[in-house]
Amino acid sequence: MNNVKLADMHLHTVYSDGIYSPEDIFAKAKNAGLAAISITDHDTIDECEECFQLSKKYDIDYITGVEFSCFEDTVEYHILGYKLDIDNKPLKKHLSEFRQFRYARAVSILSKLEKLRKPVKLSKVLEIAGKAPIIRPHIAKALFDEGHVKSVKEAFQKYIGDWKPAYVPKKPFRVEDAIKLINNAGGVASLAHPGPFLSQEALYNMIQSGLDGIEVIHPIHDESLRNFYHSVASQYWLLVTGGSDYHGNKEYDELNFGKLVVPYSIFESIRFHLG
Repeated sequence: MNNVKLADMHLHTVYSDGIYSPEDIFAKAKNAGLAAISITDHDTIDECEECFQLSKKYDIDYITGVEFSCFEDTVEYHILGYKLDIDNKPLKKHLSEFRQFRYARAVSILSKLEKLRKPVKLSKVLEIAGKAPIIRPHIAKALFDEGHVKSVKEAFQKYIGDWKPAYVPKKPFRVEDAIKLINNAGGVASLAHPGPFLSQEALYNMIQSGLDGIEVIHPIHDESLRNFYHSVASQYWLLVTGGSDYHGNKEYDELNFGKLVVPYSIFESIRFHLG
């Protein structure tokens, strides 16, 4: 790596939908020569205390991170929150309520599956979820394990995908409210993987709501998209963020880990960002 310090600002563990523990991720980061990371599990800060200790053990700089799930006007957005105060009461309240909603949503999905004669026990789903809040891939895995479908993909296509027979709507949470929650917890809010289909109006509304940054480096962004979002960041004075979005079970995860990274200076700009 030519002694250039690099950081991965988008990583997942078993605390959400990744397959590796935080320690596994720190060990991989050390082996890849990364100087800093942020683990950004979905809608949880449960891993953060462990990560503070691992940061010291592996001598890798770390800041807290969460990937917030937002759902408004039938569109889902993800907002990355960095350097959050994990003792912030409104933050903890939101994440606790979100976990409770996901549990209740899972129960509703399982009830619909039972009526479709595709029964899955809640205990099975909880076993698969482990430390993570229950999400649909956990239910899909349970359907597969019980022999109701031939693949996880089929579970979504036939039963639990959006607007399929066992679908239950997601919890509404506006991007504006996510940004406010992050900022009030002392954090930095960055739009995750905006991709090729984000409307100018939606992006402008986020910026007007106080968006601090935008994820430029991401597996779904080719060179032209990276250049475009770099120009957006420059135009609106947004921080640039990026990372591998590593889960451990996706096709290109191992190729991307340690390669889809950002300069350490970006990590520092977030760590010392004063808002």
